[in-house]
Amino acid sequence: MPQLTPLTTPKLYAAQTTTVRTAKNGPGALNGWFVTNPNASTAYVQFFDVAGSGTVTLGTTVPVLSLGIPSTAAANMNGCNIEFVNGIRLAVTTTATGSTAPSTGCDVNVWVY
Repeated sequence: MPQLTPLTTPKLYAAQTTTVRTAKNGPGALNGWFVTNPNASTAYVQFFDVAGSGTVTLGTTVPVLSLGIPSTAAANMNGCNIEFVNGIRLAVTTTATGSTAPSTGCDVNVWVY
């Protein structure tokens, strides 16, 4: 019998900046994303493998994945199934591991399970 892929749950974080959001509180996987960046400079979506009750300090907590989204552009990926042991949390900043918010928030759509 073939193994079935779990159903994914879509999440939208409109105008996302440095407020750390919990996409999944507990073990799971990031299956895909679609991110738009309206800014004149690159914005970074940082993903952290930290449970919802855990602390993420931007600029100190090291992300497991940081996606650079080019200025006034969008980026997408589907079917990547990146595993997170503790939970999936995210924020948007002006550098790959920084803590400064972009001037305008990015729309971040993620699919998790």
